Amino acid sequence: MTGGRPQTVHGVFADVARSMPGAVAVEDDRDRMTYAELDRRATALAEVIVARGCRGGFVGVLLDRSAQTIVALLAVLKAGAAYVPLDPAYPRPRLLEMVERCGAALVLTTVAVHEAVGDVGAKAILLDEVPRLPAAVPSSEPPRGPSDPAYAMFTSGTTGRPKAVVISHHNVVNLATRADYVDLSPARTLLQFAPISFDASTFEIWGALLNGARLVVAPGGLLGSDQLGATLVRHRVDSMWLTSALFHQIVDTDLAALGPVTQLLAGGDVLSADHVRRALAAVPGRVVVNGYGPTETTTFACCHRMSAVEEVGHPVPIGRAIPGVRVWIMTEEGAPVPAGEMGELWIAGEGVSLGYLQDPDENRRKFVPEPGNPGSRAYRSGDLVRSRSDGVLEFLGRIDDQIKVRGHRIEPAEVEAALVAQPTVRRAVVTAHEIRPGDKRLVAYLVLAPGAELRVPELRRALSATLPSYLIPARYVVLDDLPVTRNGKIDRRALPAPEWTPARAG
Repeated sequence: MTGGRPQTVHGVFADVARSMPGAVAVEDDRDRMTYAELDRRATALAEVIVARGCRGGFVGVLLDRSAQTIVALLAVLKAGAAYVPLDPAYPRPRLLEMVERCGAALVLTTVAVHEAVGDVGAKAILLDEVPRLPAAVPSSEPPRGPSDPAYAMFTSGTTGRPKAVVISHHNVVNLATRADYVDLSPARTLLQFAPISFDASTFEIWGALLNGARLVVAPGGLLGSDQLGATLVRHRVDSMWLTSALFHQIVDTDLAALGPVTQLLAGGDVLSADHVRRALAAVPGRVVVNGYGPTETTTFACCHRMSAVEEVGHPVPIGRAIPGVRVWIMTEEGAPVPAGEMGELWIAGEGVSLGYLQDPDENRRKFVPEPGNPGSRAYRSGDLVRSRSDGVLEFLGRIDDQIKVRGHRIEPAEVEAALVAQPTVRRAVVTAHEIRPGDKRLVAYLVLAPGAELRVPELRRALSATLPSYLIPARYVVLDDLPVTRNGKIDRRALPAPEWTPARAG
């Protein structure tokens, strides 16, 4: 819907609102707005933001999921600023640091959240106390261009401090309006399920609203599969995103909850082929998409679309570059690898972000000239991949996840893939633990298939058929489920420490 011309996020939205003003844009369990009403309410709030002193820069959005939150995000853009999603569940010291890092002078929140969290170092606009102004004749919006920031999203930093990734309007418009791996037409209904501080929300929100689809906002907080299933049925949701961990969990425990969904995107960690097959078999005509991409390249860089059980191989690949994105597989020395060999994935093209806010050293390290195109930047993902003969990419692990055990460099993802290939194992996470100073051993945390029992000698023999001895875990821990973070990713810090005995330590 961009007509081939780069535009701002709110500019594309305005075009959609003018073309289909009466269509439902966003709804939750308490509110429903047409495109015209969402446009009016966001414009009215934008005028309040400007009147409170906003002159560009960043505005914090300290809110749980709701239709009101969508109004707030759009309003910040209309006010000529960029939004910074702030999760009310974060500790107050972290929120203070995030607000300080991005220099936000204003924060949009509610009375309840403000009372629960406290002051976060910026002037608060309490949305419950802002009247719903008609804004029938909106004032002119501050000028913004495609290369200007749309939002800044914080990710974990290697130094222990969060890093702010700045995403441009053009990055978002490319992601939302050029998708060829999923249908985002006005006939579709997308679920907004990710926390707004997690970059999957970019795809959910703007993938719907820049294409005329209907956006359904899930209730705030963590939802069980029964609550999720009820939301999908009540609002007739047919398209949604889940992290790999939540996808695996729901397929294992309550696959029927996903019944209405015909387009299911998942990612963030390695996808299990068995779980994808079961999800496809459950609903005829369903499509499952493995979506891969760092925050620094605007949610997705590669996608792999699967529509039939027989298409699903092991391992599930991350697919091909999405429209507007170019990918390179590079050696440690910064040269393209020979065909079929493993290397680091470099990502270039329309999704590459503006970089880290106020971090020139990290920008120089991670954002480098694109091979053969020095005028373009590529992001060094730190992910190890290889290209199959058909050009589809397979994820092999993380450079910084490599473990050194007894002198061997180990990719946990390789061991995890071998474990979940066994019929008794549904899910697996592999880590290294010290049994004594300087002596690390591999530990496998497993969720077993229904009715299966852990028989360590048999499992070790099966793994030995494909893995060298140094990749065979020394200890196996069975869990009912793998712990996940608020963002739905595997929480490795929450894995229990294994018990070591002389018989199991060797």
